[in-house]
Amino acid sequence: MKFLVSGMIKIGSRKFKKEIEAASERRARELAYTLLGAQQGLSRTQIAIDSVSKVV
Repeated sequence: MKFLVSGMIKIGSRKFKKEIEAASERRARELAYTLLGAQQGLSRTQIAIDSVSKVV
């Protein structure tokens, strides 16, 4: 399943939207933290996820 994860990076108040392939909503949330952390050099506390929705 594909999920659209959206939220805000607390440093600089930048918004993000990321489409993630995952088995569940919970896994999509975890992958968003992992990918953003690795790509942007952020910790989980610097990422605020507002919503996770299934892409149809």
